[in-house]
Amino acid sequence: MFFRRLLRLLNVPGSGSHRATESQLGRIRTAMLSALQGHGGHSVQRVSQRVRFAADVEALWYLRQDVMIALSAIDGETAARRQMKAINSMFKGGLPGSMGPRTHQRFTKNN
Repeated sequence: MFFRRLLRLLNVPGSGSHRATESQLGRIRTAMLSALQGHGGHSVQRVSQRVRFAADVEALWYLRQDVMIALSAIDGETAARRQMKAINSMFKGGLPGSMGPRTHQRFTKNN
């Protein structure tokens, strides 16, 4: 247990996979494959295969962009973003602290 905490503190790649449960991995994988299901084409099949064989939640996190691109080409960007929003929320608690959506602060002029 101490070793896992140490790896997380050091942000060693692969250490975040301990945080995600197998059920979370399965839910995310199923959601991504469901979004791609029913769409044909070589690129969709390649992305689906990569999602199917992803080893952990971190690998699926990095595949989000590929899924988004495949969905955008078929349904348009607005529909793809809508589908991906639900999938993105499924990653909560399964990734190391340094991974995840970044918040961007808007620069404002203070007078």
